[in-house]
Amino acid sequence: MQSLSKTPVSIEIARQIAEKHLGETLVEFRELTEGFFNTACCLGLENGSRCVLKVAPPAEVNVLRYERNILSSEVAVLKLVRAQTSMPVPEIICHDESRSLLPSPFFIMDFVEGVPLHKQRESLTQNEQSEIDRQIGAYLREMNAISGSEFGYFAQPDERRNTWPEAFARIFANVLEDGRMAGVELPYDELACIPGQYTEALAEVRSPRLVHWDLWDGNIFIDPASRQITGIIDFERALWADPLMECNFGAFGINPNFIAGYGLELPYSPRQAIRRSLYNTYLYLIMVIECAYRQYPGDSQEKWAREQLQRELKNLPADLKA
Repeated sequence: MQSLSKTPVSIEIARQIAEKHLGETLVEFRELTEGFFNTACCLGLENGSRCVLKVAPPAEVNVLRYERNILSSEVAVLKLVRAQTSMPVPEIICHDESRSLLPSPFFIMDFVEGVPLHKQRESLTQNEQSEIDRQIGAYLREMNAISGSEFGYFAQPDERRNTWPEAFARIFANVLEDGRMAGVELPYDELACIPGQYTEALAEVRSPRLVHWDLWDGNIFIDPASRQITGIIDFERALWADPLMECNFGAFGINPNFIAGYGLELPYSPRQAIRRSLYNTYLYLIMVIECAYRQYPGDSQEKWAREQLQRELKNLPADLKA
């Protein structure tokens, strides 16, 4: 995906990185173009192995507040998840913040074999899809069981808060400020009041849990032959939050097999339903506002996200307000 936030990487620089950090000669170099934010490249080495180079945006590029320092955050989260769960995540090989070879920090991780699930799903039988979705749910439950001491984005410890209502209000206000600064047209006064109207529902969340928040099919890899999950990626947006914030719980529909694998009981309680609507509202706001920062070609994402945002705002209930 073309995006202003991607740092260009030449094959010559990739060669230098391979020699310095891996002690190997580069024999293959290609950009992995499906991501929306960071640059990602496949490095093929003379010893026959492959790995992935991931590079943060250039320092002069404006990013959303919650996106600051998220590449370094991903390194820490991957190590944490790898140590405390059975989730198949790539191992970090090196992490360079020196800016000596590139103008931005980068890391190198294991190459995840397989095919993204969104490219393979239609070729799977219903039973195969169901089993994969159940396994995803089980893996995510393991990750969500990791607890922290404060709520907020992993990448911004100074922005974290002791309670979830305080933290959610803070991250919600930050994205609205991003929109104002970029001149994005939105009803800011109306939106700014939303978190405070649902404090009771948010206050049900007492324990900060590690949330992936971006576990869609494109970040899940499977082996086309065995139909087994080979890897899960893109932990850069992880935060200490309410596990119900995971997009799998309703941002783009609800998969009953995922829910079964996770072990969640449906339907949601009234306050859980409010929180899900709040999380959708926050996500769609980001998807609208980030278009001004990334300068994506065309306007299809912004149009779709605005439609979803309007729908979600209409769905927020008028009762159970604090």
